[in-house]
Amino acid sequence: MDAQFREYRPTEDCDATRDLLNEVFSRARVSPEGWARWTAQDFTAPVALADGRVVGAIPMFRRTYTVAPGAEVVAWVENRVGVAEPLRARGLGSGMQACAKEFLRGRGDILLVYRGAERTKGYRFYEKNGLYDVSYPLAVTVDAADVPPERIRWLPADEFFAMAPAWQGVFAACYGHAGGYPSRRLGYLQEIIGTVTWQEAMRHEFSYCMAEDNGQPSGYLVLGQREERVQVMELAVLGGSADCAARLISAARRRGAPVRCLASHASPMAGALRKLGAPFPPRENGAMMLMVHVLDVESTGRKVWRDVPALRDVEVRLWTPEREGVIHAPPSPKRTLTIELKEHLLSRLLMRRLDVASAVAAELITIHGGQPADTALLAEALAPCPWVYHPIDYL
Repeated sequence: MDAQFREYRPTEDCDATRDLLNEVFSRARVSPEGWARWTAQDFTAPVALADGRVVGAIPMFRRTYTVAPGAEVVAWVENRVGVAEPLRARGLGSGMQACAKEFLRGRGDILLVYRGAERTKGYRFYEKNGLYDVSYPLAVTVDAADVPPERIRWLPADEFFAMAPAWQGVFAACYGHAGGYPSRRLGYLQEIIGTVTWQEAMRHEFSYCMAEDNGQPSGYLVLGQREERVQVMELAVLGGSADCAARLISAARRRGAPVRCLASHASPMAGALRKLGAPFPPRENGAMMLMVHVLDVESTGRKVWRDVPALRDVEVRLWTPEREGVIHAPPSPKRTLTIELKEHLLSRLLMRRLDVASAVAAELITIHGGQPADTALLAEALAPCPWVYHPIDYL
């Protein structure tokens, strides 16, 4: 079968692309009005055509992501891969991925996808196309509510959203040390909850809870429900307090149904889940993956680089068997270092999820042109950062 791949054209592809995706993902259908809103800005898609018909599409949304404190990149987030049923397993998905990497050149730093089930064909499809794991949030179910939900109030939506400045401060105090999420701005929660993703495609009902201590807001929880599944969509507490987080989760559990939480061991929720007697499952049973492909090595590297005085006059290159680039380019470099690594480690390194010193010791990374102190300096410039995941961020 001869297929053509190109970027989505709204005037030509709108109806056919929407109808295809609604057919493939019947539980996440989007109306014509919803599609118009969903794709109005910061949207693109590679499409596959056969005999002039759209037979495949991968919706993508442009977002600014926080990689680490002070380090942001432009991400294109892949929403789903839709291929007409008779034409699956014929390379259309990979063709669309390759097409997107071409037309997004110069328009973004990374591709990102939220994925689960590491042993499935779907997961292997992304890995085959150069997206690699950088974080593993685990699905933890809270069955008990033994922590008294003291100083907790459920709020109507309008009252909760009116407190947006307070929640912005709580989020920053809780997660300011971390990365792995879309960069927050005032009103983010109201904006994302009102998107077509949550109002149509995923069709969630939302509830809002706040914690108070010393007469002031100390935390909040956004709870989402679709059919029988109840899930913490976002939780933030001042100082990462496990006690406050446990009170909020306990209040959610006392509404009647077990509560699903997605958290990593580095998340502020981890301590709260231990207090609630909710064990983390093994990765094979309950993990999601945040998978990343670096579109532009140089722009990404320069955005995530931390200033280290001893490296200010040192040019730093990255090299893999597939590509290379300069990630630190002083005007008049006195010497050059090259970080050599395999392609699958590139995403981890530039998402600040890999410790350079440990990787060098394990020979996962080699450094050419270096001096004895350079490993530690590079480890400082690309210092690893914990990532946290919030289900509300899905688009």
